[in-house]
Amino acid sequence: MTGLAHRWLVRTASAAAAAALIVGGTTGVTFAAETDRAAAPSIAWLPTVNITASYAVVATTHPDTEGCHGFEVLGTGTATGAPIQNGGTWTQVEEACTVTIPGKYDIRGTATIEESDGDQLRVSYQLSAPLTEDNLVYPSGTFKITGGVGNYQFAVGHGKMNARVNLLDHSSVTCTLLGDIQYAG
Repeated sequence: MTGLAHRWLVRTASAAAAAALIVGGTTGVTFAAETDRAAAPSIAWLPTVNITASYAVVATTHPDTEGCHGFEVLGTGTATGAPIQNGGTWTQVEEACTVTIPGKYDIRGTATIEESDGDQLRVSYQLSAPLTEDNLVYPSGTFKITGGVGNYQFAVGHGKMNARVNLLDHSSVTCTLLGDIQYAG
């Protein structure tokens, strides 16, 4: 009987110790987590795509004079920034319509950035800008990474795109792409 009472006391003491550890441990962990969360510094977002392109464009009248009533635009130039390794060439094809969004240019296009080693990053974009009498137009919108060649074969991503267009000087258009890239493959 003494052995049975001793085992019962040991089990009871063990259960009480375990309960104290669980309750005390959980309380301590919860408090520590809350304390860590409150003390954690805010982290700034660092884009993995930060590209600036400078290029010249040739604009011709779009053949759809009712559904688009705008321009077909071809552009070539240079691009620098992340993730491009030593800069590259910029080529684009777009259409800038004036009737699809009332009072605005509706610009949809694709661009390819090619590095000197042949790797290519491809993007599609959609921008808009107010129709204005001013010579300077500032289209803005979004871009999406659609893959590429070489290191960018399985690339995906997206971000914001802004451009600066002088309607009287087609030789010095600029744009910036700011966002994220991921490699899915």
